[in-house]
Amino acid sequence: MNNEARFWDKRAEKYSQRPVADQNTYEKKLEITRTYFRPDSEVLEIGCGTGSTALAHAPYVKHILATDISPGMINIIHRGHEA
Repeated sequence: MNNEARFWDKRAEKYSQRPVADQNTYEKKLEITRTYFRPDSEVLEIGCGTGSTALAHAPYVKHILATDISPGMINIIHRGHEA
């Protein structure tokens, strides 16, 4: 595992518990991004962190593949998806 992945693995749990700094702006960005989606869209998100954006967009597309260098972050995505 490289240094960047270890860095984010150590911080993944704490990072996942932090609220979005500006929720209104985040929601607006999600809305803007969704204008580009179609029901048959296939999306690749690189550097997805805890996957919150990928999970928010998933209902609007055919398929979304979210990746990150941190296995700790990916584990959080899976927990969120199972909930």
